[in-house]
Amino acid sequence: MDLAKNQAAESGGSFRALNSMDEAFRDADIIYPKSWAPYHVMGCRTELLRTGDLKGLKELEKECLSNNARFREWECTGKKLKLTREGKALYLHCLPADISGISCREGELSAAVFDLYKTPLYKQAGFKPYVVAAMMLANRFEDPGEILKQLLENNRKWML
Repeated sequence: MDLAKNQAAESGGSFRALNSMDEAFRDADIIYPKSWAPYHVMGCRTELLRTGDLKGLKELEKECLSNNARFREWECTGKKLKLTREGKALYLHCLPADISGISCREGELSAAVFDLYKTPLYKQAGFKPYVVAAMMLANRFEDPGEILKQLLENNRKWML
C-alpha cells in the first residue's frame, strides 16, 4: 500500500483505499479489481500445496467461500461502470474471472461487462505467463540479466 501511494505521488497521480465499491468507481479512469481472496491466502495456499496438505486446502477453500459470500454485491456491472469518468473507464482484470451467468451463478463481473471489455482483457491476460516467468527468474537468480545474456549467447551458438 505504501509503495502504491508513493508511486502515485511521484507520478502526479493519486491513491486511496476505499471500502465502498461505488465510491471506488466514482470518476475512475481505470477499474482493476484485485482477487477476491485476501493477499495472505495466496501465501497460505502455496504452503499447503508445497506440503501436500489436502485437508488444509479444503479448509482454506471453505474460509475463502465464506469470506466471498460477504461481498456478493461487489460485482462489476454496467450500472457501476456508469459511475466512472464519463462512464468510459477501462476495465482490466488479469483473468480468470468469475463471470456471472457464464462461469458461475454470482460472480465478480457481469457477462455484459466482460463482453464489452473482452479484447483488452484477453490481451492483458496474454502477458501473464511472461510476467510470472520474469518474477520467477528475478526471484531465483541473483543476476537475472546475466542469466538472460547467457541464454541468448547459447541460443546463438545453437542456431549456427
